[in-house]
Amino acid sequence: MATAWKYRFLVDVWAEPREIEGLPTVIRARVVDMATDEEHYVGSFAEIAQIIAVRLDAEGIRPARWERS
Repeated sequence: MATAWKYRFLVDVWAEPREIEGLPTVIRARVVDMATDEEHYVGSFAEIAQIIAVRLDAEGIRPARWERS
């Protein structure tokens, strides 16, 4: 069973300015695994979920599912 607060991730999300006005805003994020200090820079929510899933899988937490999918 997963221990409370054992698997912690910090997610920073920001909007990057565009040089050409009118283009869609680019959203980027950084995911930090607080246990290992490993950083990943991503460009989608799917990538955030994948990074977390890989970490949980490595710890033997299967199946991992979000509370509200």
